[in-house]
Amino acid sequence: MNILKKPGRILLMIMIVLAVVCPYRVHMYKTKIEEIQSGKLQIDDMPYAASDLHPYSAYLMAVPYIIIEVVLGSLYYVRTRDS
Repeated sequence: MNILKKPGRILLMIMIVLAVVCPYRVHMYKTKIEEIQSGKLQIDDMPYAASDLHPYSAYLMAVPYIIIEVVLGSLYYVRTRDS
């Protein structure tokens, strides 16, 4: 496998996978919040009212993915700048 022998290729592949997974997870959380607000999904032990949820709060779930992408990007830069 010649593609894995170049430095930083695995980091680059992980970054690409995370760039695809992050929007999917945000969309999934957003639809869950919309289902809770509409009443399609009932949660018995919810500590706050369904009207307090906002669908755009699902974008906060992207913050860990963004942090990981920045860290992996900097590691990729450090790994490939010498070669």
